[in-house]
Amino acid sequence: MPVVAHQIEPLSDEQDLAEAVLAAHDGDPLAALRSVIADAEFLHGQLEIASALISPGLARGWKPKFQRVE
Repeated sequence: MPVVAHQIEPLSDEQDLAEAVLAAHDGDPLAALRSVIADAEFLHGQLEIASALISPGLARGWKPKFQRVE
């Protein structure tokens, strides 16, 4: 099933990002989760491309991490 991109409106001080994502998907938690996963996969791919194209000199030796460490 294709995931449709949704535009998230700028957040007010009282609203958090999780509520905004859920609202953008009309309260459907499964659709919201699928959208967040699709975004994460897309950004992971972009990070892989950037990592391959950025020279070590430009990044001063910095290497991206592909897994979040808590």
